Amino acid sequence: MKLIEDIKNFLGKWQLHKEIKHKKAKNKLVAFGQVNHVGIVYNAETKEHEQLVTKYANELRAEGKKVFMLGYVDAKQLPANKKFLLNSEFFWREKLNGINLPIKGNIGQFLQLEFDLLLNLYQEPLLPMQAISAFSKAKYRVGTNVADNIDFNDATIDTGNRNDLKFLIEQIDFYLRSIK
Repeated sequence: MKLIEDIKNFLGKWQLHKEIKHKKAKNKLVAFGQVNHVGIVYNAETKEHEQLVTKYANELRAEGKKVFMLGYVDAKQLPANKKFLLNSEFFWREKLNGINLPIKGNIGQFLQLEFDLLLNLYQEPLLPMQAISAFSKAKYRVGTNVADNIDFNDATIDTGNRNDLKFLIEQIDFYLRSIK
């Protein structure tokens, strides 16, 4: 079973590289104070991750930013405890094609929104989340420097050996607020 998933991921990465090669353009980050629309892609597998991302999103909203979150759940069906909200959606394996890439028309409104900034708040190189970032209409993308990463971020944050989402959020926030 793992061999089949590895083959699907290999083909999916190949297809994604092929699609984004023509799309790759250097984007420029504006000062964080001028950012209005923020998209967040995150792994919604654990309650702890959801709480950390939601807390950070609420902090950004308190600053007047419009934040839209998209969580990925690695399951055939969306668990009953995951609820769609006005500014938050989920996607899961049913929303993926045969090579583990999101079916763009099945993702919801996330891929139609134009973000000033897209935050990739995950630390594992899961192809579906990487593809969402690549497919998004974001002007600037920031994420962690993960092994086997696909080249779709405009900036990557190296957290060293710390595989801790809270630390990643702190580092990304520090980086973004440093840009004037």
